[in-house]
Amino acid sequence: MLSRSSKRAFTVTRAVLQSGVFPARKNTATGLTKEELQHNPNALQAPNRTQTWTPSQKPKDDVIAENAVRFVQRDLSDQPQPYAAINLIAQEPIRFIEHGNIAVCDGNKGSTLQGHPKVFINLDQPKAATCGYCGLRYAKEEYKDLIQSNEN
Repeated sequence: MLSRSSKRAFTVTRAVLQSGVFPARKNTATGLTKEELQHNPNALQAPNRTQTWTPSQKPKDDVIAENAVRFVQRDLSDQPQPYAAINLIAQEPIRFIEHGNIAVCDGNKGSTLQGHPKVFINLDQPKAATCGYCGLRYAKEEYKDLIQSNEN
């Protein structure tokens, strides 16, 4: 059986809901609402990028707000803050190929044995061609001056 005070509290809540006027939201104990996360520097998309880089990607503050239970009692500054690869790969210099019209890219495997399937990239046009997997850029050596003058 409900006590008198709990019945009154329920009545007030129902009246507020029916009126459609909701009280202003106060800061929560978790600090994980979308409004609060927008002012949190640890909820940025990446340290080197503020927006998402693909239409299918959700903003980081949306993900944290929707899954707040996973982040309660966790310090967001201790969470991984990886740099956006889209900006890092743009800093890689163009790789100029001296012989032939085809560049071969395997994701720069090196000694880590990671990368992607080997792809063959056509370099006939006088511009840098990009690998569809990793974003590395390749061009023919004979177009080097033309490409570098267009970049500046």
